[in-house]
Order: sequence, then structure tokens, then C-alpha cells
Amino acid sequence: MKWIKAILGLLIMPFKIRIFKPSKIYYGKKVAVVGPADSAFDHENGNVIDNYDYVIRLNKTLITWNPENEKYLGSKTDILIHNFYENVDSGGGGPLDWKLFKKFGVKYLIQPRYDKKGWRLMFNYFKKYLNTKESIYVLPKKLFNSITRSFGSYHPTRGYYALHSVLSVQCEEILITGFTFFKTPYAKGYRDNVRDMKANQKHIENQGLHDVEKEYLNVLDLIEKASAKNIFVDQKLYSIIESDNLELAKKLKVI
Repeated sequence: MKWIKAILGLLIMPFKIRIFKPSKIYYGKKVAVVGPADSAFDHENGNVIDNYDYVIRLNKTLITWNPENEKYLGSKTDILIHNFYENVDSGGGGPLDWKLFKKFGVKYLIQPRYDKKGWRLMFNYFKKYLNTKESIYVLPKKLFNSITRSFGSYHPTRGYYALHSVLSVQCEEILITGFTFFKTPYAKGYRDNVRDMKANQKHIENQGLHDVEKEYLNVLDLIEKASAKNIFVDQKLYSIIESDNLELAKKLKVI
């Protein structure tokens, strides 16, 4: 039975994998990126977020959804960037549940890695679900290589993929909230098993997958070069950037 599903998965893949092109899709648009840090809950920006042309969310966001949070986060979800690991407590993005995703209006489910590992993850998805209805998306190879080049043996977080793909193209306006580069905890309910800052730092070190400081420095560089007319960030991220680069902070606006 397993080999039959594997063959069927291979047959489905060429027809249901699409290339997601940020330079085309985000061009001239207002794009909001909502991350999992607690800073997204400092102010009730839900209506503001939902008014953007595209709203990007990450991994477990939808499976850990609490309707009481909509006043802070909004609910619109055009794009979900997912790591395609379906575990919940050890870094996974949770179940790939299209029934749930459709309730939030997901148009693009993105597995961003255009490499051997990424294609293996997509194969495993089609082998498991035999989904012939919904397409999944991957970033262009050139963009993927551009994003990962500076990380060496490390892998960017899915949040970094989202930020890089937005900040590096010609958006009209960008909103970033829920990103503090692990300088503050996760929002309550997202990854409660590592919400404690020391526990999360140990988790990151044990995984050995991500270079969080490199991601932060890269984002500063991307903001510096960004062509968007307006870049809005939440107060915590603004304060973090302001303390490190006062001139760059002047380019930003607080939500």
C-alpha cells in the first residue's frame, strides 16, 4: 500500500506544485506579515491587518487560533508559509489541514525550500494526502538561493523567508508585527512548551538549525534597501531596531 501511495504521489506532484513569485504577486501591493512573537498583541491592530492586500502568516498560526485574538491579529490569511513538518511541539508547523485553511481564506500554501529537502517534504505531503485539488507553492530557485546564501550550514526560519520575500520586492506598503527575533517570548498559545526565553534559547541551540542573529542583521539590511513607500512595524520591533540603528529606525513607522 505504501509503494502505491508513493507512486500516486509522484504522479500528482508535477501537476499540483506551482512556483510562487513574490516579485509579481506583491508588486505594488500592501502586504502584512504576522509573526508569532508576543509583540503582535500589544495593540489591537486586527482591522488594520485585515485591510492589507495580502496577509502572510506562519506554520502553527491557524491550528492554534483563538477567536479572542482577532482584535489583535485579524483573521485574513491569504498566504501560509509552512515548514511541512506536521508535529506540534518540536518545531513543526502542525497538521496540513486544508479544511481549516479554507476557513481563513488561504490562497497560497507555501513550502519555501527549493532544494532536495524541500522537494522531499512536498513528495511526503502528496504521498500522504494524495491531494489532487489544492496546489502547493515553492519559492523560485533563484530567490531561494538568494535567501539562503548567507546562512552557510544554517537554515532560515519560515518567518525569515516571509520577511525577505516581501522586503526584497516592490511592495507599495509593508506591515510587520510579531517579529522580535527571539528577543521576546512567543505569543501565548503558539509554542507554550518553549515560551520561556531560556527554554527557547536552549531549544534553538539544541536544534542547531537557525542563526537568529544573522536573520536580524539581514532584515536590517533588507529594510535599508527596501523600496516600499511605507514600512510599519510594531512598537517592540521598532524599539529593538532603534536601539541598534537610530538612522534606520527613522525609515520606519509604528503601527
